[in-house]
Amino acid sequence: MTPLALSALTDVLLACEVFLLAGLSFRPDVEAGSAAWVWAVTLLLIGVGTMLGAVDHGFYQPIDHPAHRWLTFATRVTVALAAFAMLQATARQFLGRRGRLASLLAGLAGLAAAVVGLYLSDNFLIVIACYTLVLLLTLALHLRHLRSARGSTAICVGILIVLAASALGPLGSDGLPQLGLYATYHVILMPGALALFLGGRRLDRTWPSRA
Repeated sequence: MTPLALSALTDVLLACEVFLLAGLSFRPDVEAGSAAWVWAVTLLLIGVGTMLGAVDHGFYQPIDHPAHRWLTFATRVTVALAAFAMLQATARQFLGRRGRLASLLAGLAGLAAAVVGLYLSDNFLIVIACYTLVLLLTLALHLRHLRSARGSTAICVGILIVLAASALGPLGSDGLPQLGLYATYHVILMPGALALFLGGRRLDRTWPSRA
């Protein structure tokens, strides 16, 4: 199999895993709008972005179809949306009303900048920069609140796995032998997604207070 075919295959496997985890996260005891609910939306968006990537790598990119550019754009915008959702879930878990409002405004501004940048440039590093900032902020807040039991060790582990996978490209890695860079990236993300799911089960399941 070519590296592109392996990338598509591992994308499908990762997407199926994340869709399952997202479905399990929308539990009956989770209120819409709560931190846990928005975290579930984050997982769902990750699954959608991953499946869009699988369709692109499997069918459109190999033949250089005109839709390839737009599928790539849609995939990356979906990942940026997932980063925005993660930011909102983190804000609802840890911040007060003013902090949540600030995170919403900053997130919308960052999302708009990312979408414009992705439209103008075919650069995956824009996506990596977008979600890396959110991951680092989420990691910092969870580490800070571990002692109070509001933070999640599993989410910290999941974020570290995602950051390690994301560093492969900027570090010039070719990935694992016989897999290639992107298939390796997807394989590493699989345990990371599981850790994020497990950590999401510890998040608040009710609407945040107005404090």
